Amino acid sequence: MRKRLSGIAAAMLLFSGTLFGQAADVGQATLQYDLSEVAPAATVDASPGAQPQGIQAPGSSPATASQTNLIELLLEKMGKKEQKIVRSVLEAGVENKLINLQKIEKQLGKFNVPALIGLYSDLRALKISRLDFKKIENIKSTLTQIDAAIKKADIKSPEFGNLSFFAGMARDRLASVSDSETEKSQLRAAAIENYSATINALADDKSVAAQEKLADSQERLETLSQPFGKLVPVEPAKGKSKAVITSDYGTRIHPVKKTKRFHTGVDLAGWKCNGWKVMAIGPGRVVKSGWESGYGYSVVVSHEIDGRMLFTRYAHLQKKNRLPVGSLVKSGELLGYCNNTGISTGAHLHFEVRETSASGETLDPKGFLPPVDSL
Repeated sequence: MRKRLSGIAAAMLLFSGTLFGQAADVGQATLQYDLSEVAPAATVDASPGAQPQGIQAPGSSPATASQTNLIELLLEKMGKKEQKIVRSVLEAGVENKLINLQKIEKQLGKFNVPALIGLYSDLRALKISRLDFKKIENIKSTLTQIDAAIKKADIKSPEFGNLSFFAGMARDRLASVSDSETEKSQLRAAAIENYSATINALADDKSVAAQEKLADSQERLETLSQPFGKLVPVEPAKGKSKAVITSDYGTRIHPVKKTKRFHTGVDLAGWKCNGWKVMAIGPGRVVKSGWESGYGYSVVVSHEIDGRMLFTRYAHLQKKNRLPVGSLVKSGELLGYCNNTGISTGAHLHFEVRETSASGETLDPKGFLPPVDSL
């Protein structure tokens, strides 16, 4: 998933839909949700007489303790810099009568906000400690509350879609840390239902936040329903020889520069392989497509597999007929065609796998391929 600011929108946009009305395009474009970036929950003093810093319209009476606490609880999820920006946006919105804090409070009041924010922290912790059974049980318990809210007849479509999306992300994360294949399968099936419900509920919502959730839901549906790997990423033309590994992963003598260098992937080629189809080894999204120095023309696809971000690169492609950045791809989908662009001695596909980012640590690609003969 793309990098986003966390904090107030992580909960507000998720739980209460569009808050800023007709003049909030800039705010909505920058205030997005992302479970993976929310910091541990802050402690909020909800005792009688507590006066957390609130936001109110000029000349109006102070916000209720409940309202101020809920909004402040969300604001405190942010870093100081982002919190200052959001406060300015909210204050300007209230002053110009574009933001109605009471309406926000009414929307937030439909949910157990502290429990949902706790769920953010628990999901965050799962990325750090896979075996924290207490947090896993907390997540499951809160999911029960979300499921109950989803079933309420009075929930409007945007709220239904937002809650379904949140439930899908939570189950998705739980599946990534489960050691039981049966439980993993059940959680993924339930997450698919949640993501499908999100798409149905938010299909006509043109807001930035809704479009982000729709794109992520579609991407996760592809990922959860398709296999990753065990596919040779280059397909010979009909009647041509099969692809083989012509240069393995690891230290080698560079074929052009004639010096000892580490080969970050594997080279796949075959007789007259120029123009052979190059395909994605799993579902994901194209994050790079263009010229990359020694790689020549290449395509990079991001994949989220069991909570792990992997990036596959397909290099030395033809300039034409490459999938553009942003394309959602299925396993085996055409990305481009084998060629000899960049630093290369002949037509072939350079295929590599990296962790965390497109420039992250490399992994041996053979672990993601079916058995392939080597020269």
